[in-house]
Amino acid sequence: MGQIHCAGEEAGLETLIETDLSFPQFRSLLILSQESGPAPIHEVAAKLHLSVAATGRNLDRLVREGLVDRQEDEFDRRIKRISLSALGRALITGFHQQRRSHVLNFLSGLPAADRQRLFAALLPINSRIAVQSVSANIGVHESGKTPDQQQSHQPFGHQPTTPQEQHV
Repeated sequence: MGQIHCAGEEAGLETLIETDLSFPQFRSLLILSQESGPAPIHEVAAKLHLSVAATGRNLDRLVREGLVDRQEDEFDRRIKRISLSALGRALITGFHQQRRSHVLNFLSGLPAADRQRLFAALLPINSRIAVQSVSANIGVHESGKTPDQQQSHQPFGHQPTTPQEQHV
C-alpha cells in the first residue's frame, strides 16, 4: 500500500514543483476543484486552516496567474467569491491524471495474481470509506445519530422547565 501511495504522491509533488506554487496555493486549487460553484474566501480559508488575510494573499497570486477567477457576491459586495478558471481546472485535471497514471503504471508492473489479491483486499476498504463519506456528508455520526441528536440528551421537543433540567 505504501508504494502505491508513494507513486501517486511523487506525481503530485512533481506537479507542485512544476507550477512553482506554494503548498497552500495548490491546496486552494484542489479545494476549489471540489466546489460546485464559486466559494467565499472565508470558506476556503476555513478548509485550509488559515486566516482569511493569508488565504486572500495566496489567492491574489492565483488570480494573477489566471488559475482562479474572483468576483463580488451579487448580494453582498464585501464578500468575494472565487472559482477555478479554465486554466486552473486544466491544471488540476492534469494533476489527477498524472497521479492516476503513476499508480496505474505501478499496478501494471504487478503480476496478475497479485493485482487480483490487491483489488480483492481493497474492495471492503473502499466500501467502508464510501459509507463513511456519505455519513459525513449527511451529518450522521458513527452512533447513527445526527449532530442535533448527539448534543441533546433531552427527548425531542422537551424544553427544560426547572433550573436543574437546564444544566443537564
